[in-house]
Amino acid sequence: MTSQRKTTTELGQDIEKLVTKYLRDHPAFFERHPYLLGEMSLPHESGTAVSLVERQVAVLRDQRDDYKRKLQQLTDAARANERLIERINAIVLALIDAADLDDVVEVVQERLKQDFDADAVVLRLFHTGSGSTRHGELADWSEPALGAFEKVAASRRPICGRLKPGQLESLFGDQAGTISSAALVPLFASADTKTCHGLLAIGSHEVTRFHPEMGTLFLDHLGKAVARILKRHLSN
Repeated sequence: MTSQRKTTTELGQDIEKLVTKYLRDHPAFFERHPYLLGEMSLPHESGTAVSLVERQVAVLRDQRDDYKRKLQQLTDAARANERLIERINAIVLALIDAADLDDVVEVVQERLKQDFDADAVVLRLFHTGSGSTRHGELADWSEPALGAFEKVAASRRPICGRLKPGQLESLFGDQAGTISSAALVPLFASADTKTCHGLLAIGSHEVTRFHPEMGTLFLDHLGKAVARILKRHLSN
């Protein structure tokens, strides 16, 4: 047992010598592995600080600043989402008060342009059998126009990004040339219904305003709210 303990001790001393030599030969080791400094504990007497301790403090300070930045980002995102929810609630309440299809279109267009800085807003309906005296976009689409958006309707989810020229023309007409990105929201009143009442199209002059990587949760909620209001008026 004594011989084994001695061998283990000697082995430990040899390893320490190797580590010491390696660190001396590679002074940039901790620059390549700064996270190790945050995991090390090196006691020191008051007075002149050891350089390694100073590096530890610097690493921990950087970690603290990084955590503060991330916390601020989360706080900013939460506040932005809160403002977004308030604006969507305002649209929903205005839609509830809409007297007819024309009012629905006006509420959607005015609110999205005013509260969400949309450059163009279009509401297109599918197979409703209903027309509108003031808004031609409420008339049923022809089959060729519907075909350009079959995949969007089949996905049942909002899509964002750049649209094909034919899609832009069908949706935005004379404004098509000014729309650089858009969000398309298929209008399903509920998750279990098979009826798509149409599309809500929101256009922007900015290329990066709507892109495929952006979240669509609030667009989905807005689409369901609009679809339910439409369903009520279309059934009258």
